[in-house]
Amino acid sequence: MTGAERLLRPPLEDALAAYRAQVLANRAYIDALEGERPPGHDYWASRAPSFRPGRAPLPELGLLLELAEPGDTWLDIGAGGGRFAVPLAERVARVVAIEPSPSMRAQLAEAAREAGRDNIEIVELTWPPADGAAAPEGDVSLAANVLYAIDDVGAFIAAMERQTRRTCAVVAFDRAPNTPLPGLWRELWGSEFRELPALREIVAVLLAMGRRVRVEPLPPVPLEPRPAGDIANDYAWMYHVRPGIPGYEAKLERFRELVAKHCGAGGGLAVPPVVRRYSSVISWPVER
Repeated sequence: MTGAERLLRPPLEDALAAYRAQVLANRAYIDALEGERPPGHDYWASRAPSFRPGRAPLPELGLLLELAEPGDTWLDIGAGGGRFAVPLAERVARVVAIEPSPSMRAQLAEAAREAGRDNIEIVELTWPPADGAAAPEGDVSLAANVLYAIDDVGAFIAAMERQTRRTCAVVAFDRAPNTPLPGLWRELWGSEFRELPALREIVAVLLAMGRRVRVEPLPPVPLEPRPAGDIANDYAWMYHVRPGIPGYEAKLERFRELVAKHCGAGGGLAVPPVVRRYSSVISWPVER
């Protein structure tokens, strides 16, 4: 294999190593900014309510429902606050929502109650399950916007396939959701952001694994202008401006200024400071 072929069609070990290196580089970079989190810290505690069903558009749902059959059990791995689990439970027999975050599980349980869905089972489990740990099985397994920060993505996917009878599905953006605008980030933090892997890297790994993947991209969602202050408050998390960091108030004020500078749309409005453009549903059959 020539050097060019190795880049375009990497062996599996190279694809997995490159994915892992990108995740670990991002993790080290963010830890250097924020400091390591204390044991037991629930990263999602402050944002869990935003992952409830109906809080954001769900364009991928239609494509996912094309994979569903009425008698199915679905595994929703990294189910969050139930954005996918609750609407899926309206169309399939059972959804097993696997979620390690306590705050996310609380939101998910409340959303299931409000929707009257008694066919959602919430399981506290980190994926992939530890050796010897009991893990549920399903006809279809879903990992929606979960794989970006998984350093051992091969083990994650292999565990999905072991516990799945028919189809695996992944939802992924063209860029990881936490990817900032480069210029805004540089002015805020004084360094270059280290991106997480996303759609193309996930597909590269799956192809290197020999999987027969189907990739269905969705149209880009327009970025609608909203009050600049609301945009700054809503997206500060993505720029790691959050309570507890050194100089939080000053950093938040600077972020507001930079949102107006880089994203201002006139009349006190701004567009979201994101670079992701579209999401895709990746699916493949489980072949024994």
